[in-house]
Amino acid sequence: MKARQGTFNELYYHFIWTTKERAPIIDIEIESAVRKVFLSKAKELCIGILEINGTEDHIHLLIRSIPSLAPSDIAKHFKGSSSHFVNHITLKDDKTRALYWQDGYGVVTVSPGALQSVRKYIRNQKKHHAKNKLNNELESCM
Repeated sequence: MKARQGTFNELYYHFIWTTKERAPIIDIEIESAVRKVFLSKAKELCIGILEINGTEDHIHLLIRSIPSLAPSDIAKHFKGSSSHFVNHITLKDDKTRALYWQDGYGVVTVSPGALQSVRKYIRNQKKHHAKNKLNNELESCM
């Protein structure tokens, strides 16, 4: 991360947000588009993405942020740009498959020592949900 000379920061956030009414609409096409937008938006905001994954009704995002961005602004940027891109570019205004995110989000800070376990948890989201082996602490923000 680019920082002011003489400053150091390690700000890691684990975000979770769900589709509106937890509609199970995130298929392979939508997931791919969301990833694409997240990577583009992260570059624009000078944020490092460590992991992205989810299931058909929610998404997990682990990032390294810069101190000038509030978590609420980060969520707003990622949610807004991804739903807009999916609805107007990927799905071309197909109202039967529109992506809308639930109001709000969950976010927790992650210590550098916990990064690997959180990354692994996010990476294996589909498997955890299929086997109903969820980490209540990490899923509780939803």
